[in-house]
Amino acid sequence: MNENNVQFEADQKGISAQTIMNQSQARGMAGWLVKKGIIKNEANAKNVLVGIVFFDFIIAAVIVYFFVLK
Repeated sequence: MNENNVQFEADQKGISAQTIMNQSQARGMAGWLVKKGIIKNEANAKNVLVGIVFFDFIIAAVIVYFFVLK
């Protein structure tokens, strides 16, 4: 048994580490923000989107309180 003749099959998908590092894996709005260069990375893009949703809920609550309940 010769252990020095180990062979590995080549990656048939053709995806290299360099390709993965250069592409954003984020999808949806977070990916769009990163792709357009508005935000640097996916984590910050998601935080900004969560902040926008939170702000929208606050605005909706204010509108409901002043225009519907009063």
